[in-house]
Amino acid sequence: MKLSDLLDSSRVAAGGLRDFATGLVSPTLRLGVTGLSRAGKTVFITALIHAMLKGGRLPAFEAMTQGRITRCFLEPQPDDDLPRFAYEEHLEALSGKDRRWPEGTRRISQLRLSIEYTPRGFLARNLSRGVMHLDIVDYPGEWLLDLPLMKMSYAEWSAATVAASRSGSRLARATSWHETLRTLDAMAPADEVAAIAAAERFTAYLASCRDDDVSLSALPPGRFLMPGDYAGSPLLAFAPLD
Repeated sequence: MKLSDLLDSSRVAAGGLRDFATGLVSPTLRLGVTGLSRAGKTVFITALIHAMLKGGRLPAFEAMTQGRITRCFLEPQPDDDLPRFAYEEHLEALSGKDRRWPEGTRRISQLRLSIEYTPRGFLARNLSRGVMHLDIVDYPGEWLLDLPLMKMSYAEWSAATVAASRSGSRLARATSWHETLRTLDAMAPADEVAAIAAAERFTAYLASCRDDDVSLSALPPGRFLMPGDYAGSPLLAFAPLD
């Protein structure tokens, strides 16, 4: 083995040991907050962060009621591939001069809150203060509605979705989509423009059901209602066929 290879291996090992030790000293807890549209996720996360930063009353948080929390502060977003939760913007909407309901969750986002605390135990208290990183993740609940689709074929999903759209109060809301549906031929050559048009009509039908308070739990795929970064993507350029 060359000396340079040995040095490289040593650097890798040292880096891994450093990361491991850092995780022991400053552990990270990942908290996911999810729920369907209008459930209050944004307000809950904003209120929680504000209470932690300002030392608000959180009677169920034992460390705070015991006076062991010394400081809470925001740190830079740890994941480069996730947008930052817009805490300051939402707080301004809720408590600013022109109060309004904040923008709801449209895609996944995250915020890191670091908590300095006094550890339990005589030795731990005298050695150092503890720091824990709390990564709060805001996740659209509509995306969770798509999990059952993993057990269905496209044909099964199409049949169930079309049948549901022809029953009860949904029928009137599906008129425009049904008109497009009648023009589609499953055996015809692929047509991207037709697929996009069908997806748009289908999405409008789902949105109409949501706006009129039809049960969201029966409106998959949730990605059509909350596309996030997939808005306009070919991944969502499809719709059920009859």
